[in-house]
Amino acid sequence: MAINRSKANAKHRVQKSQYASKRSPEELNALLDDISFDDSNKKIGKGSRHGKPIQSRRGTNFSTRTVINEEKDAWSPTPYAAFKLLVSARFAAALWTTISDCDETFNYWEPTHFLLYGKGFQTWEYSPEYALRSYTYVLVHALPAKLYDYFLKPNPLLVFFLIRCFLAFISASTEVFLYRAIRRYFGGNISRIALVTSLFAPGMFISTSAFLPSSFSSYMTALAVGAWLEELYELSIFAVALSSILSWPFAALTGLLIAVDVVIIRRRLIMFVSWSFISLLVIMLPLVYIDSSHYNKWVVTPWNIVKYNILSSKGPDLYGTEPWSFYAINGLLNFNIMFLMTLLSPILTLVTWKSHLTLYEKFIIIGTTFIWLGVFLLQPHKEERFLFPIFPLIPICGAFGIDSLQHLILKLYSWLLDISDKKSKQVTKWLITRDINTWVNAIGFFLIITSSLIGCSRVVALHYGYRAPFDVFFNLQRDGTLQKFETDFGNNDLTLCYGKEWYRFPSSFFLPSTNWNTRFIKSSFKGQLPSLYPAFDPEGTMRLPGNMNDLNSEEPSRYVALTECDFLVDLIDESRISVEEPNYAAITEDWNVISEQEFINSQKSHPIFRAFYIPFLSPQYTVYDRYVFMERRRKKKSGSRKAKVIVNPGKAGKEFSDDLDDAIL
Repeated sequence: MAINRSKANAKHRVQKSQYASKRSPEELNALLDDISFDDSNKKIGKGSRHGKPIQSRRGTNFSTRTVINEEKDAWSPTPYAAFKLLVSARFAAALWTTISDCDETFNYWEPTHFLLYGKGFQTWEYSPEYALRSYTYVLVHALPAKLYDYFLKPNPLLVFFLIRCFLAFISASTEVFLYRAIRRYFGGNISRIALVTSLFAPGMFISTSAFLPSSFSSYMTALAVGAWLEELYELSIFAVALSSILSWPFAALTGLLIAVDVVIIRRRLIMFVSWSFISLLVIMLPLVYIDSSHYNKWVVTPWNIVKYNILSSKGPDLYGTEPWSFYAINGLLNFNIMFLMTLLSPILTLVTWKSHLTLYEKFIIIGTTFIWLGVFLLQPHKEERFLFPIFPLIPICGAFGIDSLQHLILKLYSWLLDISDKKSKQVTKWLITRDINTWVNAIGFFLIITSSLIGCSRVVALHYGYRAPFDVFFNLQRDGTLQKFETDFGNNDLTLCYGKEWYRFPSSFFLPSTNWNTRFIKSSFKGQLPSLYPAFDPEGTMRLPGNMNDLNSEEPSRYVALTECDFLVDLIDESRISVEEPNYAAITEDWNVISEQEFINSQKSHPIFRAFYIPFLSPQYTVYDRYVFMERRRKKKSGSRKAKVIVNPGKAGKEFSDDLDDAIL
C-alpha cells in the first residue's frame, strides 16, 4: 500500500508520480481514499469504488454488489484458516469460561439434567401454569448429550462440556460464514480487523458457549447477516425466524433492516412473505407440538414470553433495574476499543462516505447494532446476556470505524499536501518523503493489538477471579473424593447445601451421580428460589408444582434445615458475616473444609485490577476470599431421609443477583 510522489521542483509545485499524473484529480482523490491502493502493481484492492462488480442473481441493478479482487487485496486469512482459529478460540472458551448468569444454570442446564438423568431444579417459568420456557430449545441441546451418554456412559461433567463444545462449534461455523461474506464484500482490511478482535474479545469468550437463548440468537444473527450479504435471502429469513421462535422472540429485531431491504428496496415481497410463512410452519409446528406434550396442555411459549414481558403488569422489572451506564460499562469490558469504534462508526463512515462503495451494506449492519442497543438501553431491566444477539456484529462495526479512520487520515494527508503546496515547499517536500501508508497501517495494527491485549487481560481476570465455583468440584472429582463419599454413605442420598452462594451453583452436572441432592438453606436473599422437578418422574414436566409464583416472592418451602446438610458450599467473606449468613467454616466442631479456592472480593479490590489482569500488579491490588466445600463432622448416614422444611416467610426481592461488581467486574 503506497502512494508515491516525486520531489517538488522549481517549475511545478508538486510533480506527481508517472502513474498518478495520468489520472484526473477525481481519480487521484479516489486512490488516496483507498487504503488498499498499491502503486507498485497499479491495482485497486478490496472495498474501493474501482472494485469488480457482479450482477445479483436477482437481476436488479440495485442489487449489484462489489466482488473483491482477492489477488490484489490486503491480506486476510482464508475462510478455512479463519475457521480453525475461531473453533480453537471457541473450544477454549467452552473449557475455561464459567457460568456468569444463574439464569443459565437454573433455566437451561437444570431442565436438561432432569431430561437426561431424572433430577434437576425447576424454575417458575417451567411450571405448566406459566409455561414461559420452551422444552424444544432444551431438547436441541440434550439430544447430542443423550447420544453421548447412551453409548459411552460418561461422567455428567463430561456431558456438560460436550454440550458446551457443541455450542462452540455452532458458533464458530456461523461466525466463519459471516467472516466469508465480510471478506468478500468489505475487503481484507475490515475482515482481518474483525476476525482478530473477535478472537480475543471477552464478550465472545463468555457468550459463544453459553447455554442461553440469547447466545443461540447470536449464532443466528451471524448466519442471517452473512446470508443477506451473500444474497441468500431465504436463508437469512429462516435464520431470523429460527432465532425468534426457537430461542428468543425479541431477536426478530435483528432482522428488521434486512426485512426492509428485501421488501422495500429489493421489492421481493412475495418471496419474503412466502419464506416467512414456510419458516413459521417448519419451526412453529414442531415447537408447539413438543412444548405442548411436555406441558400437557396447548401452549405457544414464544407468545407467553412476549405476553409476560410486554403485555403483563409484572414483567422483568421485578428482578432489578439498572441505569443506562450498565450497558456502557458492559460494552467497554467486553469489547474495549472495538466498542468505542462501534459507537463512532456511523460518524466516521459518513465523514468518509465517498470512499465506500459498500456504504449501504455497512449501514444495514451498523443500523441493526444501534437499533438493538437503543431498544434495550430504554428497558429498565438490563442484563449482560440481553446484548448477546449483536455481539458478532460489534467487532465488524468496530472494524468499519477503524477502516474509516484510516481513510480519514489519508484524506487529511491529501488535504495537507494541497495546502502546503501553496504555502511552503519545504513542508511539501517533508510530506512527500513521509510514507503515509505505513503510518496508516501502523495505526490499524496498533488498535488491533491493543484491543486484543486488553481482551486477553479481561479474560484472564475472569478466569482467575471467578473460577472457584467450578474448581472446587474439579478438584474433588479429579481425586475421586466425591465418588468416595458415595461409597462411604453406602450409595444412599447425600445432601449438598447452598446458602448465599445459591446463584453460583454450577449445575447438577458437576455432581458425579443422582445420589446427590442439592438443597438451599436460609440466607439474606428474599426472592424466589427454584424448586425441584419430581425425581425420576417421566411426566415430571407435566406436574403442576406447588408454591410457585410469578411475582418473585420468597417461597419458604425451598429451604431445608442446616442439620439436613451433609455438605455445604460457601464463600467466606469476613465483611458479610451475619446471623443469617454466619461463617460456617469457623464452626469447626460441625464443618470440615475439604476443598478451598480463591474467589475475588470485588468490594475490596481495585476496580481496574479486578477487571483486568496485569501481571505483577493485579496480585498486589486485589483481595481474595475463600470459596469452600465443607463436609459435616458426624457419623455417616445409613439411609436417606426426608428434608425438614423451615417455615420462614419473607418479603419479595430479586430472584437473580444483578450486582454489577460481582456479575461483571
